[in-house]
Amino acid sequence: MDPELRKIWEVYMLALAMWREARNQPFEVIAIVGCSMRNRVLRPRWWGKTYVEVVLCRDQYSSFNREDPNAVKFPAFADQVFPVCLSLAAAIHDGVLPDKADGMDSYFDRSLDDHPPSWATDGSKTHVMDAGDFHFYRTLDAMAA
Repeated sequence: MDPELRKIWEVYMLALAMWREARNQPFEVIAIVGCSMRNRVLRPRWWGKTYVEVVLCRDQYSSFNREDPNAVKFPAFADQVFPVCLSLAAAIHDGVLPDKADGMDSYFDRSLDDHPPSWATDGSKTHVMDAGDFHFYRTLDAMAA
């Protein structure tokens, strides 16, 4: 694939993931979500090694799961948040935006507090911070990387 087209595709998919996952959050939280996705790309594992692979990895970002109502949502032309997501995604993709996620690579919504994902309690990740509606985590072996 032409490198410029690949970049456009990756930035769009990153922006769409950020929009679907965090469009109701402050822009700083949207940036943290996007940076956490970049941290996965920078530390390739089972979750993928490119932005598209990371975003589309099964069961990683609920807004891309078939059963999630967000999976069929796309920003309207007049959407005010998506252009911000595109700008942030381009800055994240190009490495212009510093790591707002401080190495974090995972998060979950506070609505799951009563039944958190197993990875949040199995000792493989450490809780780093809360921002907006999310709890953010870093994979423990990533801290040495």
